[in-house]
Amino acid sequence: MRSVHVAALLFVVAVACSRETPAPLAPPPAKPVVVRIDADVKTLNYVLHTEEAERVVLSFINEPLIALDENLNPVPSLAAGWDVSTDHRTYTIRLDPRATFSDGRPVLAADVLFTLNKILDAPSMQFSSWFESMDRQQTVAIDPRTVRVVFKTARVAQLLAFNIGVMPEHVYRAGDFATNPAVVGSGPYVLKRRDPNGILLEARADYWRQKPSIASFLFRPIADDGVAWRALMRGDVDIARITNDTWAHEKDKAEVRNELRFLDVWLLSYNCIAWHLRHAPFDDPRVRRALAVAFDRRAVITALYHGQARAVTGPFTPDQWASDPNVEAIAFDPQAARAALVAIGWRDTNGDGTLDRHGKPFAFTLLIPTGNVARDQATILQAALRDIGVSMQVSTMEGASFFDRVLHGNFEAAFFAWVNEPDPDPFSLFHSSQKAPAGLNVGEYASADADRLLEQARVEFDPARRAILYHQLHALLARDQPYLWMVQVSSKWGVNRRVQNVRASHGVGLFHHYPGPFAWRIQ
Repeated sequence: MRSVHVAALLFVVAVACSRETPAPLAPPPAKPVVVRIDADVKTLNYVLHTEEAERVVLSFINEPLIALDENLNPVPSLAAGWDVSTDHRTYTIRLDPRATFSDGRPVLAADVLFTLNKILDAPSMQFSSWFESMDRQQTVAIDPRTVRVVFKTARVAQLLAFNIGVMPEHVYRAGDFATNPAVVGSGPYVLKRRDPNGILLEARADYWRQKPSIASFLFRPIADDGVAWRALMRGDVDIARITNDTWAHEKDKAEVRNELRFLDVWLLSYNCIAWHLRHAPFDDPRVRRALAVAFDRRAVITALYHGQARAVTGPFTPDQWASDPNVEAIAFDPQAARAALVAIGWRDTNGDGTLDRHGKPFAFTLLIPTGNVARDQATILQAALRDIGVSMQVSTMEGASFFDRVLHGNFEAAFFAWVNEPDPDPFSLFHSSQKAPAGLNVGEYASADADRLLEQARVEFDPARRAILYHQLHALLARDQPYLWMVQVSSKWGVNRRVQNVRASHGVGLFHHYPGPFAWRIQ
């Protein structure tokens, strides 16, 4: 009531005091483009982020040194240009002299050095493995806007490592780096507000590159896919990933087509279950393979995804050059799975329907992040395991809590959707030196043969020989089964028709390529 009274008073005063033609009212602020993210954001510290939702939001706040175009080729961004030495160990990066942070300060070579050192010292789970061979003594600022980065060993895809944001040293050097609440980047948007409704970003008035036309974005965390779909149809959300089930049931309805258009892309990602190999019985590869035999991929592909998914057999997506097409998906055979467990001593000795060994039942808990994808696949596996005498409980956790627990090794099994790099390098996932929290080898897999192949492949510049190394790694990991390899799902986005010029890049989708969202327009 108070706001109505105030508005009425202001109107009366305006009429009484002005006999001239009133000035036109300012147009109302444009409605933000609302993007659904499927988990809340734990951190907006670029170096420390670990989740896809964080990566999406941060891509609006932080300009990368080197961006990727729609075809995932490197293009200038913060770096106006670069040179690579003939031995592929020295990278000379020239910063764009126009580049500034959102507080108006210029982006300098010192900021690049600060960021690279923080990646190694923090350490950054996302990026530290890319810079572990950096020679800190020889990595220096040549002048205020030129940095020379030297590596002790050459790596094939090293240039792509510079697809990273740069953090301003003057903002983050003081105090505790991990808890510094500042959010300052060099990208086209700045943090305006963060509350339970989401993260609101506004376009920078002083952005140094071509300014995007959309004034603001609101990133709204919605874990449940059904809730997200209803918000999309109401117009409360403009852009959201949707399930293939929703897509199959809704895509041909006229009322849906009037409101939305759909984008479809195969991302460089796959679903899997990571076993913690320090916990029995997952320390036994025979057990891990038996559990893989009990996973019905065909049911997942047809029943859950309406044929819009592909079997994954190892650490690469099926259409990546590193994937070995000769590695076949493990066939679903529940009788064979139970027989394999019985053969190594698992039997139902007390008749309760659950296999046991040495007095311990075969029972474990699978951690999954909130969301339908993990839950639905887990349900299919849970039923199949129950039929062979294995009890799997499912524990659902909010995204940030899930990753925190997994990265600290507090799990038996965990459902993941890993995203590969455009030029794949699974070193941080499977090399024994990368056990969490130093890296992303969360299951503590260790194999001398895998270490050797991972080390050789990242420094092999001959494409044919590198493919052979990765094919050997693929076969080895398919044999050892540190993960239960599941499926690659075709990703579907629903886009409100008021948002125009939205394009998807094969491999990364709507985000993480240039110009990507910065070319979107409002109709």
